[in-house]
Amino acid sequence: MKKHLSEKFGHPVETLYFIGIGGSSMSGLAKIALEQGFHVEGSDQVNSKYTALLSSRGAAVHIGQKAENIHDGIDLVVYTAAIHPDNPEMVAADALGIPKVERANYLGLLSEIFPKTIGVAGTHGKTTTSSMIATILHCADLDPSVSIGGNIPVFGGNAALGQSDYFVIESCEYVDSFLKTSHNIGIITNIEEDHLDYFKGGLEQIKHSFHEFGEIIPPDGLMIAWGDSQDVLDAVKGLKCQVVTYGLSDKNDWVAKNITYDNNGNPAFDAYHGGTFTGHYQLRVPGQHNVLNALACIACADYLGVGTEAIEKALDQFSGAKRRFEFRGQVDGINVYEDYAHHPTELKVVIDACLHHEHNNLWVVYQPHSYSRIYYLFDEFVDSFNQVDKLIISEIYSNRETNEWDIFPEDLAKRIKQRHHVPSVVISEFEDITKFLTDNLEQGDLVLVAGAGDINKVAYMLVDALREKYPDAPYKLPEA
Repeated sequence: MKKHLSEKFGHPVETLYFIGIGGSSMSGLAKIALEQGFHVEGSDQVNSKYTALLSSRGAAVHIGQKAENIHDGIDLVVYTAAIHPDNPEMVAADALGIPKVERANYLGLLSEIFPKTIGVAGTHGKTTTSSMIATILHCADLDPSVSIGGNIPVFGGNAALGQSDYFVIESCEYVDSFLKTSHNIGIITNIEEDHLDYFKGGLEQIKHSFHEFGEIIPPDGLMIAWGDSQDVLDAVKGLKCQVVTYGLSDKNDWVAKNITYDNNGNPAFDAYHGGTFTGHYQLRVPGQHNVLNALACIACADYLGVGTEAIEKALDQFSGAKRRFEFRGQVDGINVYEDYAHHPTELKVVIDACLHHEHNNLWVVYQPHSYSRIYYLFDEFVDSFNQVDKLIISEIYSNRETNEWDIFPEDLAKRIKQRHHVPSVVISEFEDITKFLTDNLEQGDLVLVAGAGDINKVAYMLVDALREKYPDAPYKLPEA
């Protein structure tokens, strides 16, 4: 990578500076850079587990972004899309003539050094599917490198540098980031309207971007596409590479059949390729959506020559990426889970997974994410909660917008009660949400805490509060 960057920028690159180093993606890239032998520095606004980990591994991390953090010994600055040109560190880098590259472009440069990059794209399922395929390759002793948005248990984090040609990346469509990387295998899990603050042309613009993602794949590469979606089929039409489809319909190349569920909602299924049975798979992550995610990974692994036995073993031990239907605890028969779901379809599939899990009442605590998403997909959000028994909505979380759409959580709660008669309340403070739940939960209830912001804190707080309320009740916590 040092040689590659030196050739790109016309001078030796030994020291990298990451502005926003504590982010989930940036911290992973910084970790890989350390493992590649770079001297790594960076900054963020607050301390976090990511900044602490990087510091422990030798990175020089500054808390607070100040001009004096930038010096002439830095060879390249990497920054996130959230960093504005007037950021003091950006201004200081310009004054010193230090080249800068945005995070997606840096990931693109990194992908160029791996001959076998696998890019996993889709409106939903990117993190889980990329984590699954990375786990399969790891268990098959193919030693992949990874850069993924969630923590993967077998890698102990969200990024790792392997010693093979394989590089598994989560390919995000927002602001067309996934068009910056080079990949010779692509996966498209689904396509829906999202990020409409950027994709102002709606679904047609989104499908066009996904088609461009597919066009990056060389003619001797492979696109694996969810064939039960006409939108996905439209996006992959006309690609020069081989296209393989997967899904539940027999029209697909890869088909999942005979799906069953255990008491925790975890599915088992049979995989068929070209009408021929290839294997029986038991998953440790719930929901039909994960059957599809796994099937895409099976198709990819088979193409790479991984045997059925190795795939079965890897999927059987895959317990999910962090914040994807993650078990937080059980107290007095009350189960608490958290999930990153923040789009209507994601909410529907994780709620469906909850319905396959044994429960009394299903409670959902939801933190809306971004004003524009709630505004543009309002009716879809309303309908996503139609099978919930009790609903708590917190304030809208948004770290990149102001409320120019004049939309509020009370609007959601009112419409949900009107249309689906689901008892819905708006509670702003996490402590108040926790108390409301603790006062009202009954034995056997299932609580899902959902959202992409900081609402997951409620799941931890709730388990602690329930243990305090029921000190003599049996309890279960996640495995360490």
